[in-house]
Amino acid sequence: MTFMTTVAGIPCRCQVTLYSPGVPMRTTGFGFGDADPPEPEEFEFDILDRRGFPAAWLERKLTDDDYDRLLEEYRRERGAWAA
Repeated sequence: MTFMTTVAGIPCRCQVTLYSPGVPMRTTGFGFGDADPPEPEEFEFDILDRRGFPAAWLERKLTDDDYDRLLEEYRRERGAWAA
């Protein structure tokens, strides 16, 4: 999935290459050893210019806040597609 966004105020596209929702811990028996550990949410993406070409120079401008914002934007876009 690809959606329009901005990085450092520059319009671009975010192409999601991997999304895996997190999975909580699951107990399969009576003891703590009988449990599957939780799996964290995974989100990987490439930043493309407005024409759809890879923009490594723009990816270098990403901050931790941008990562969180892009994940939220992806969730919103995915929800819009599902509706």
